[in-house]
Amino acid sequence: MLCYKNLKERKILNEEKNEAGATTLRLDLGNQLHWHNSSNVLCNYMREQRFLDMILMNRAIIPRYVIEPLDYLDLKPFPKICFPMTCFCDIPFSKVLTHMSNYGSYGVALDKESAYKKYHVQPIQYISEYSPLVKDFKAAFLTSISNHFEGDAKVLTDYLASALLYMKPIRGDKINDQNIKVQYIYQDECEWRFIPTDNFPKELHLILKPSETTEKGKEKYSDALKNHQECWLKFEWNELLYIIVPDESAAKHTIETIKSLAISEDEKETLIAKIEIIRRILDNF
Repeated sequence: MLCYKNLKERKILNEEKNEAGATTLRLDLGNQLHWHNSSNVLCNYMREQRFLDMILMNRAIIPRYVIEPLDYLDLKPFPKICFPMTCFCDIPFSKVLTHMSNYGSYGVALDKESAYKKYHVQPIQYISEYSPLVKDFKAAFLTSISNHFEGDAKVLTDYLASALLYMKPIRGDKINDQNIKVQYIYQDECEWRFIPTDNFPKELHLILKPSETTEKGKEKYSDALKNHQECWLKFEWNELLYIIVPDESAAKHTIETIKSLAISEDEKETLIAKIEIIRRILDNF
């Protein structure tokens, strides 16, 4: 599914000339990792064109605060938690249709190796509420809170809090588009998270206080992140491998957005070549 210009840009497809001046093409994977049972890109999907436009115009993804329920851990003082993240899915295009029905058919796909090495995007840990791990984590977490660990011991509390940000239950309740609560398998999302812990501004809270963990608080802090570029995931154009849209109309709109960017004509042509209409992708599998 990679176009010619995309392969050349990533230095995977190289042109070579022989003594007679004829040009041949050589495919060179070099030391690049190839993922056999999952995708070679991490995709961030969204429901609306305006969100895709914002990513392209900023050449960045701005995290948003999200409220995550913690009922599967039974941390009674903490029924939920709110913190900033950008979610990616590690699902091959051949299996992504169900995920798109939940999260939208607009998206960007970043090079997976760059995502985890350079931007510290991390796959989350799916937890069974029946496992010994839940019992041990709950005991350790509540002990660290009740004892107010300080000094050298504070690193234990920090570790448990950090681990909590990358946890999710295997399954749980979810409200669907018809506003009906249904059982949902979260593990099917194959989720990776970007959490802007590096250089996080001191005037904001990475984890919101319980009193702030509301829809109003979530929106307030999400809006604040728009003014803190140090928290954004700022990618390079060559790390953006696909721009995903649902149909031809969205493709035309996206082309106009790209043409309006303050970048070179060559960069615009390369970005336009990365646009993939999801219907066409699915037709090839």
